[in-house]
Amino acid sequence: MRHPHPDAEVARAETVTAALLYLMSQYARTGCPRLALCVSRHMQFLAAHPDVAPVVRDICASLHGAWSKTASGSSNEADGTLH
Repeated sequence: MRHPHPDAEVARAETVTAALLYLMSQYARTGCPRLALCVSRHMQFLAAHPDVAPVVRDICASLHGAWSKTASGSSNEADGTLH
């Protein structure tokens, strides 16, 4: 049985954060709703991760809904969602 490295959870949070930045930059380039859904899910994961800084968790929690709406195609500048 393999034992995870003690820093495995921190590394995982850092990996997800790096992936989130990549996904956001690709969404800005393409506008693909599937990428918006991936961004939303990554934000949801980071918002609940205990090893992520509280300020990052709070930001991810507040932006998760906007990215979710963007992914579903209901984005609208008037309601404050992303476009």
